[in-house]
Amino acid sequence: MEAEDILCDSLFRWLENREGCAEELSKLAQELKDVHWRSNIAQSLPFICLGLASPIVLPRMPTASTEKDEKIGTSIQKLLRDLKVRCGEDLKVRCGEDLKVRCGEDLKVRCGEAPLGAHADELDCEVTSRLMWALSRRKDTPVPLDFLRGFNRATFFRHMTPGGLAPDEVSDLISKALGLVLFTEITSSRKVSAKEMVKNIELIGIKAEAGSEALGATGLGISLYDLIVKSEELLKGNRVTEARKVLRDSAGEILDGQRKLKEQLDAMQEIIQKLFRMKNLIKNLGGYSLSMTEDQQRIMAYIMGTCTDNTVVSWLQGLPHQIEFVNLLRFFQERLVLILEDLTNPSGDDIHIVFVAHGSIVDQFMPAGGLVPTPNITDTVIYSPWNCAIHPNTAFAIAKGFIQVTNREFYTRTEYGHIGHYEPTDLPNHWNSMRRSLHDIPVILLYPLTPEDDAWMFFHQLWLNRTPEINDRVIIPYLVPQDEVNAFGEIPLYIFIFALSQILSIDDKTATVHLAACLSLKERPEEWRRQYAYTSVKTFMTVNMVDRDMDLELFMALRSLFDGNRR
Repeated sequence: MEAEDILCDSLFRWLENREGCAEELSKLAQELKDVHWRSNIAQSLPFICLGLASPIVLPRMPTASTEKDEKIGTSIQKLLRDLKVRCGEDLKVRCGEDLKVRCGEDLKVRCGEAPLGAHADELDCEVTSRLMWALSRRKDTPVPLDFLRGFNRATFFRHMTPGGLAPDEVSDLISKALGLVLFTEITSSRKVSAKEMVKNIELIGIKAEAGSEALGATGLGISLYDLIVKSEELLKGNRVTEARKVLRDSAGEILDGQRKLKEQLDAMQEIIQKLFRMKNLIKNLGGYSLSMTEDQQRIMAYIMGTCTDNTVVSWLQGLPHQIEFVNLLRFFQERLVLILEDLTNPSGDDIHIVFVAHGSIVDQFMPAGGLVPTPNITDTVIYSPWNCAIHPNTAFAIAKGFIQVTNREFYTRTEYGHIGHYEPTDLPNHWNSMRRSLHDIPVILLYPLTPEDDAWMFFHQLWLNRTPEINDRVIIPYLVPQDEVNAFGEIPLYIFIFALSQILSIDDKTATVHLAACLSLKERPEEWRRQYAYTSVKTFMTVNMVDRDMDLELFMALRSLFDGNRR
């Protein structure tokens, strides 16, 4: 059982026991009120003889209830600490050393060079996501952890990832998508505040006196044992009215805190149930279409509301692009639905997905990080320099995963059709990692393979014969279904990857994306000089294939697609 599941179970046991304890305290307070301490004390309560006075002794709370409250409260504190440590360690791994280089000192704090918890919001977001994950399993409405992370970062913790639509638009879209009341009202209320819920849980098991500032108005940290001791001390001094007030007020505080925390958990469960339905809507999109159903409109409202990438949100604004995006989700579902459940990397790392397509670049620029849009996209790797085509050998080496920087070669065609060796200027000794890049990159467009392309039949047959899956790698050609040509067109790579990230999130998978496509353009803007490398016009990259095992079916498909680059 996961740490968050144990914590969740303990939390519900504590809430149930706490309610019973509050009732016992109320009974004790009522007993002190009903029994006149001067005339009926002998019939109601035993004596403790202290000098001439005969003070009242408080009837003890049932030992089992008091001990159970103390034990569960202490356990919750330990479980929460352990969960935070685990979440902090996971955040360090997920952020990675290369991101520290890319994003500077702020991310160093977030990702582990500062003490655990230095970036409280990041940690609270992860703890909240894991608690919601446990709640979803407890109620048999499982929602993937990564799906919950995306929701929380876009709603309760949206300030951590600025970008996307304005808050009012986000609230309207998410409310429409999930069938909630206006989300700005929800997230600003104590009832559903994720941060408030975590803070309340942190108070459980913290010993403090009733009414102290440490407790606020929640009563969650009141120690029942200490409360009984304090009440007995008051009674020893014949301060019956004060003792009764402490018991009565503490019972009210405890019950109020218990109810508020339960309301927060119930509200979270309601959100989880709606996210569960949204996840299932995305998993069951049905066939390709040139229009959108009401459910698909809700899906797009949710995706746009939770997206914090301005470039993606801008592209998704128009209805034609939204229809195209829904079809792209179907495209990935169709190709990955039977793969993701069983596909794992033996080393425990993420899977590798290779996009194969006609490609080009345009004279528009975007941040390189736009190709790593969500945490479940570990990296996007581009192999050829800008303005460079690729040879079928290169595409095959990328697809199979054996391409090496030391094995690449470049050739260019002269105006007379001759092919000569070419050496790009200042070519780095590594592939072009978008995760590591600090600069803007040209926008990459991908074009679908249609039945009119010679390569279409090769890839279609390859797909029919077997899934293009090689160990931890999945090869996804941008291959239009035979009867759905009108449903697809040229799509920016950043949209392709963002759609993939949505499908990965509902399966709790992470992936590194590899691109096998040409990146040609006749112009060479000045911005290219700052990002990786570029080549002259009509240049292509190839690799040496000597002593390589050949998958002839795959190689023939790739050669039919990139064959023009070797002539």
